[in-house]
Amino acid sequence: MNKIIFFTLLLTTQLLHSQTNKYKEVLTYYNIHKNFNGVVLAATDGQIDYLDAIGVSNRQSGTNINTKTKFKIASITKTFTAVLILQLYEQGLVDLNTPFGKYFPTYKGEAKNKVTIEQLLTYSSGIPNEAEKLKMKSYQIPVTIDEYIDKYCSSKLEAIPGTQSNYSNTDYIILHKIIELVTGKTYSSVLQEKILTPLQMENTNLLNSKDIIQGLTSSYTMIDSTQVIQSDEPYFIENFFGAGAMYSTVEDLLKFNNGIFSYRLLNKSNTALMIQPNKKLNDVAFGVWYAGGYGIFSKPFIYRTGGILGSTGNWIHSIEDKKTFIVLSNTNATNLYELSEQLYLVSTDQNSTIPKVDTIAKTTDFDLNKIKGTWIIDLKPDPTSEPYLKDFIISPIKDNSFGGEFYGTLFDNGVFNKDWEYLYFAFKTGDLDNEYYHAGFIDGEKITGISYSSQRKFTSYWTGTKKTN
Repeated sequence: MNKIIFFTLLLTTQLLHSQTNKYKEVLTYYNIHKNFNGVVLAATDGQIDYLDAIGVSNRQSGTNINTKTKFKIASITKTFTAVLILQLYEQGLVDLNTPFGKYFPTYKGEAKNKVTIEQLLTYSSGIPNEAEKLKMKSYQIPVTIDEYIDKYCSSKLEAIPGTQSNYSNTDYIILHKIIELVTGKTYSSVLQEKILTPLQMENTNLLNSKDIIQGLTSSYTMIDSTQVIQSDEPYFIENFFGAGAMYSTVEDLLKFNNGIFSYRLLNKSNTALMIQPNKKLNDVAFGVWYAGGYGIFSKPFIYRTGGILGSTGNWIHSIEDKKTFIVLSNTNATNLYELSEQLYLVSTDQNSTIPKVDTIAKTTDFDLNKIKGTWIIDLKPDPTSEPYLKDFIISPIKDNSFGGEFYGTLFDNGVFNKDWEYLYFAFKTGDLDNEYYHAGFIDGEKITGISYSSQRKFTSYWTGTKKTN
């Protein structure tokens, strides 16, 4: 085996594991000390660097959150609505500077011929948020979107349109209705056709309270005065419409992120228009906010938060270094922006600023007989692909050497290194035309690896778990 390649791959896996450990320390700290229950994802240029889950999904049954858990994403929904509106703009079907009454002629409020589509997108319509005055009461009786708009989104203007941005659901519920009127289709079908299907977002959709969604987590509210976590009070999620009624996973939201910044959803100029900050309106953009840098995030980024009682989320995309952080939780107990800052520090090879905690389980049992057997590894070519599962068989072990089968190819040149904190390994496979070098480490029931071929000019990362009988 080529020793240079062997040690290069081994060093790569060490560095990968060191960074993984730092991410894990952040996640563990926020779970133990900040009541975080949820999933975190960190990515660079659209590729996942770290994906992990921690905490309880359903406190009655005791089931745990995993990386595939679905969450109510609350106001992150607004970004989808903004993209759908901008797609209509790109097609010449709406004009951002035209009063929205042109597209919604049955609207009964004063704003009909005074407020533009752009002002709805930037929460600067001046339409008062009547529902907010009632707190959750407007969401506790199911109503149609027309009934909701007539009752809560049609009052006399309380500010001159375009002069101040007052965040509310009102403007985006009206945008939801406009999407349906312009297309002649339901919001849900347009969402599916224009975003979810093209990006293969199979774990995302508009939610109705009657729906049974497999893998959708329950959500819980922490009472500030007592620090007691209790079940969310009941409400009809569908009453949030295009302002907050969707569910998703962190991996699907990364697909959405990548679809935006690879110009698959909008062309380059309209993508730039979407994230351009309005300096007169506190840097609000369309469906997101823009920041030139804030706190630990020293470079420009866009961000989108979401929160309905215990369902909370935070999505940040750092524009210059193409770092993306998506955090979803089923409680309101944790400052998710603060957690995202710590993930950013680790992602940029800095040390997190959390207190040191000695809570990460370490693999110290190097009984190689326990390593023998079949490991199920995921060789998907990129994070947005469907799982591509293959067997990695580790068979007879003698001293520090082993053989086995990888991706259907037999080998007998494997070697373990037990001198470090984790169990590292390397081996080589090949065919008539190509050689493949593989290295990685084993941490308990998890395996992480990297494969390299100079002839085929590729490097791929993979993960897996031990197959149980």
